Amino acid sequence: MFSLIIIGLFSAIFLLSLYESGDLSWVTNDDIGNCGGENRLAPSDVMQTIYKNDSSFQNLTKGNYSGSGGIFNETGKSVEYIQVNGSYIHEATIKMQNGTLKTIGPDSSQENLYREADSLNGSIISIHSQMTGGEFYMITIDTPNETVKSIEKVNELPEWTTETIIEEVSEDEP
Repeated sequence: MFSLIIIGLFSAIFLLSLYESGDLSWVTNDDIGNCGGENRLAPSDVMQTIYKNDSSFQNLTKGNYSGSGGIFNETGKSVEYIQVNGSYIHEATIKMQNGTLKTIGPDSSQENLYREADSLNGSIISIHSQMTGGEFYMITIDTPNETVKSIEKVNELPEWTTETIIEEVSEDEP
């Protein structure tokens, strides 16, 4: 009986040392936000790192661009659409105190929409933002090799790249 306790104690010490060294991990360290992989970077962080190291991308954008949408493929080709020297136009849907919905905008500033919603005593429930002006580019990335494969100018952005931000504001609900 005593020998089983000693074996159990040594096993626990061995497993703990593996865990501390990083060779053994608990499943609970993995979070749902990283799609099942431990310590996996967010797609936007991976793409930002690739962009930062690519001189063609840096020469095009000079560090000033906005991404409008992309398809991230960790094991193959990723694509992102960007806008250089453009601007956003915003519209907001607000919920009035009487429960009705009202659309405000368009405006080039989300801050102005929030101010207008406040002045109407309403709460913003969604914002629709669309890029206008500037030049549009499609960036193709070889994700596993962390390189930009191509930069192509496009006449317009695909429809799916328009951005919708949904923000729920509730002061009355618990």
